[in-house]
Formats: sequence, structure tokens, C-alpha cells
Amino acid sequence: STCVDNVVVKVVTCRTITITKRMAHLPMVAAIVATSLLFAPTASPLSVLPESAVGTIERGGIAVIPDFLAPSEVSRLRSDASSLHADGHFIVDALASYGAKDGAKDKSAFQADKDRAVFPAYIPSQRREGPFVSRTLGDADGRRRLTSVAAALRSDLAAGLDRPGLDTPDGPDNHEISFTRFGPGALLARHVDEHHEEVKGRAGWSRPTRRSISWLIYLNEPDWDPSADGGELRTYERRVPSAYSVGARNGDLQLGWLRPTPTDPTERPVFLDGRRGGVSGRCALYCDSDDGGRRVYLTKEFESDPYLFLSSDFFVQNLLIKDHELGKRFHYLEQPKSKLAEYLG
Repeated sequence: STCVDNVVVKVVTCRTITITKRMAHLPMVAAIVATSLLFAPTASPLSVLPESAVGTIERGGIAVIPDFLAPSEVSRLRSDASSLHADGHFIVDALASYGAKDGAKDKSAFQADKDRAVFPAYIPSQRREGPFVSRTLGDADGRRRLTSVAAALRSDLAAGLDRPGLDTPDGPDNHEISFTRFGPGALLARHVDEHHEEVKGRAGWSRPTRRSISWLIYLNEPDWDPSADGGELRTYERRVPSAYSVGARNGDLQLGWLRPTPTDPTERPVFLDGRRGGVSGRCALYCDSDDGGRRVYLTKEFESDPYLFLSSDFFVQNLLIKDHELGKRFHYLEQPKSKLAEYLG
């Protein structure tokens, strides 16, 4: 099986509303668009992105682009989102948490106005289009304009990052655009937006697309003050930009890193090839050669089995990677969350 990449763009307002569009995600937050105005034209062959932003993403950084949308567009979208929320068209998704930790999971104390609410273009659990694409609700023309900007963004990323699967026509399976509103005190805990299909078990290949890039587009008021209003995004960038392209390689998602050592001072991204010999589910881990021209396989072939990825780094370090010294360098992008991982520390 193969998955077409997809982009996630979230348009966020802190005191009022947020918007989210997803084009395919990587296993990390790859990019952020902080928007208020339209950035100046560039000599780049890309239509809406400066080449510097693509380079930042490619090396594992967070690309922040001020003035991505014109002030009039930001105001128009914010007004639409606010009106739709006031009229009760948002859906509470309960992914965020708010208030004191002790009461966060107490359903009797749940208050919808304090949690995260969305106005989505597509509802995956119901496999149907959401209200964002409605032609009768709110400012449908303004939202279609945003969708066209996101399509140009997707084309730029497909070309700049060499991920052709991103450049596909809009459809229900290749975007997750939505307005998103966080109530007072609501937050999303640290998380990774996408994981390799083979580590998800049977559900991994159940959809024809996956996330590849995440974008947040902020629709804040001009007088937004983060110290008073909150709503900031915390990201975890690499201390040093990667010497190699990160996130994906020819359709294979990055799974982890090899730590640098005195003899090899380069931190190397590790990818999971889930189709060795053209057979889905026949896996091996690899990194790039020094010149970036070929794959260096770290493991023998193994069958995909989610239990290998429900523990800490221990199993990959000691059971999969052939070279013990290389094994000691491996660590996941994100430590798996399981009782076994907690036990192994």
C-alpha cells in the first residue's frame, strides 16, 4: 500500500478562534505560519513561500512567516469564525484539557465553552465532509479563498521538499482544514502529529493519505498580547539544524535519530522502510550515507509488529540494530507512551 502525503494547516486565534488546515504531516511539527499581513513578493519560483522557509523545514526547524495573509483577510476570517462559533456551529472535540488537572477528566465538571472546539472541513470518524466547506454557512467565499492559498502552499511544499504526493487536488482525504477555538485555559499537551503506518498496526494503512506538514495560521486581533491573552505555541526544535533532510525520505517517514559521537559528530535522521523488496510490512531501518546519495541500512529485515514500538528505545537499540555501537546512539522522535516504556524508564 502507499499513502499520499497531505498537509495540515491550522489557523489559530487565541482570544477568539483558530483555523486548521492539514496537508500531510511529518512526525513532528514542521512549520508554523504566523499570519497578519501578506509578505512581500520574492524572487523565489515558489508561489507563496520564500525558499528560506522550505530550507528551515527541510532541516527540522520551525519556519515562522509573519504577514502571511493581508490584514483584511485575517479580519474577514476571524469575523467568520467568531460568528459561526456564536451561532453554535462548532464541534467540541475534547482533545484539549483545561482547568485544574484533578478535574480535567471529570465529565460532570466539563464545560464546552472552555475546551477546544472546531469547525472542520472533513470529519474522519464519520467519513463525511464537515461544515467548513458548506456554501450556505457564514462567509463561504472567504473560506474558499483560504483553501486556494493552502493549495498553492501545498504545491510549493511538494516542489521544495520533493514530496510530490502533497501536490494533489483538494479532496476529503487530503486536507484537514478547520477553524479551531481554544477556550480560557484550554491546551493541547506535547504530541507528535503523525507516525509511520507500520507502527500503527492494521489501522496504519486504513486511509489513503497521511499528514506530512503542519501549519498554524493565527487570526489574532492586532492588539493581541501573549503575556495577557496566552495562546502561544511551544515547539521543540533541534539544538543544531540537521545536516540531512528530515521527516520523510521517498515516502518513508522518519522514526528516530542517531545521536552524535566524538568520532561521528553528525546527528543522523533514521527512517523506516516499510516496503522492502516491494512487500508491505517487510521493514528495515536506515539512515543516509555521508554524501546523502544512498541508504545505509541499520537492521536486517523484520516483520512489522507494533509491540516493538510500544517500549522505550531499548528494543530497537538491542534487538534490531545490528551494530551495538550504532544501537546505543538510537532514540525515537518521541518516546512511546506505554506501561512497558514506563517500566524500562
